[in-house]
Amino acid sequence: MGYVKKAYREIFYLLDNYSELPKGWDKFVKEQEKYHNVIIKSSKNKCHCTNCNSNFISKKKVNEEVRCPNCHNKYLIKRSNLRYYEFKDYLSILDIVNDTFVIRYFELKSCIDAKHKHHSSVVEFAREIPTNTYYRDVYVNDRVSRCQCHIYIYHDMDEYFNPIKWREYTRNYSLIDYSIVFPNNIKNLLKNTKFKYSCIWDIAKHSTYIDLLDLIKDKSISDINKIEMFAKMKLYNLALETNKFISNSSFQKTFGLTKDYYPLMKKYNITYTQLKILRLLQEKDMKKIRYLENFTGFGGSTTDLEEISKYISLNRFIKYSKMHHRKVKTYLYKDYLRFAKLFGFDLKNNRYAFPKNLKEAHDKLESQYEVQCNEIMRKAIRKRGKELSVNTFQNNKFIILPAFTLKALQDESKQQRNCVRTYAERYAEGKCDIYFLRNVKNIKKSLVTVEVKNNKVVQSRIKNNDDPNKTQLAFLNKWEQKVLKGAA
Repeated sequence: MGYVKKAYREIFYLLDNYSELPKGWDKFVKEQEKYHNVIIKSSKNKCHCTNCNSNFISKKKVNEEVRCPNCHNKYLIKRSNLRYYEFKDYLSILDIVNDTFVIRYFELKSCIDAKHKHHSSVVEFAREIPTNTYYRDVYVNDRVSRCQCHIYIYHDMDEYFNPIKWREYTRNYSLIDYSIVFPNNIKNLLKNTKFKYSCIWDIAKHSTYIDLLDLIKDKSISDINKIEMFAKMKLYNLALETNKFISNSSFQKTFGLTKDYYPLMKKYNITYTQLKILRLLQEKDMKKIRYLENFTGFGGSTTDLEEISKYISLNRFIKYSKMHHRKVKTYLYKDYLRFAKLFGFDLKNNRYAFPKNLKEAHDKLESQYEVQCNEIMRKAIRKRGKELSVNTFQNNKFIILPAFTLKALQDESKQQRNCVRTYAERYAEGKCDIYFLRNVKNIKKSLVTVEVKNNKVVQSRIKNNDDPNKTQLAFLNKWEQKVLKGAA
C-alpha cells in the first residue's frame, strides 16, 4: 500500500469531511452525460434517440454516426437488439486546501440497458497534488481496483470499499493524464497566483480533454504569457501545446501560416495536428483537414503525410484514398512514391501515382531498389578497397588489408560471428575504414576484424567479438604508427 504524507492526509481529510463540490458541478455532469447516448435503429430505418427519446427515420448504417433532428446531437447508431452499451469519461475539479492545489478526478460511467434506458453515475476515485517533480503525485481510494493487469473503478459500494481511504498510486504506468475539466471555479482559485491572467479557465471551457496538471504546474512567466496570448486569440487547443511554438514572433513565424488563415483557425479551434495538416494543405478547407486527420493515427503524427506531400499534392492523395475507400496504408504509400521518384516515374501521371494494388506495386519497386542499391554499394566498396590498399602491411606472420568486396565483408561477418556486414553502407560512403588481419600462410581465414576512423584503430575484434591476443595487438599498433599515422 502506497504511503500518504501527513500533510496530504490532512488535506484529504478536510476534503472528505468539510468540502462541498463547487456550484454548477451537477449541471456540468449532466452536460457530459448527454454525450453518453446512442441511436437505436430498428426495421424500416426507424431510429430512436436515447437522449431525448425522439423518433425519426435515417438510412445511415449501424456503427455510423447520425445527428438527431430533435436534440441536434450526433450519436453512434446501434441495433435494436442491443443488450448493454457502456460509456466512461474522466472529469476533474481544481481545488485548494491549506494553500495547496489538489486536482480531484471523477469517473462518469453511463450505460444503455436492454430496454434502451440510460443510467449514469459519477464517483471520485483519485487526487493529484501538483509538484515540480517529473513524476505525477497521484493518490487513489478504494474504489480503484488493486489488480495489476487492469484498472477498474467501482461505482457500487459495499462493505469492502471505503471511498475515504486513500493510498498512493505506485504503479509504473499513468493512471490518468487527460480529463474533462470543470471550468467554473478556476478563475477564482487562481486570482492570487501568477496564473491570474492566464485564461486557463477559458481553455478548460473550450477544450474537451486536457492535462490540467500540465497547465498549472510551475511555469516561467513567459510560458504563462504565451498560454494567455493563445487563449485570448481563442486558439484554445493550441494553447495546450504552447511549448511547440516560438514566442514573441510574428504570426507567420509562430504558426507557419499567413494571417488570413486565422479566422479558420479560430472558428474551428484547431488542434496542433490539424495545424500541421493545414500547413501542408495550404487550403482553408476544414473538411479536407479532418479527412486527412484520419491518417495521422494515435498521437497525431503527420510524418507520413509530410513525406507524401513531397511527391504529390494532398488533394491527389485524398482522391487516391477515396478510390480505395480510405484503406490506403500511408507508410506503404510514402515508400512507394519515393521508389517511383527514384526510378524516374512521372508522378503527375495517375497511372504511376495511383497504383491499383499498392502493396504489390510497393514490393515490386522495393525489390528493384534493393538490387540497384546493392550494385551501387558493390562498386563503391570495390573503389574504397583500391583506395585503402596503400595501407596494406605485413610481416613474416601477419598481413592486414582492406575489405575489397561486399562479399568479403559478408564472409568476414560469418567467420567471426560479428556484425561487420552491417558496416557495408558506412564503409562504402567513407564514414569508416574496415580492414582484415590474416595469417600470411592462410590469407582466407579471418583472424581479426579492424575498424579505423581518422587513421586510428577504434575497434579490433576476433571471433565472437573477443579481444585480440598480445601478438596481434602489437602488430596492429606497429601498423597504426608506421602506416596509418605515417600516411596521415
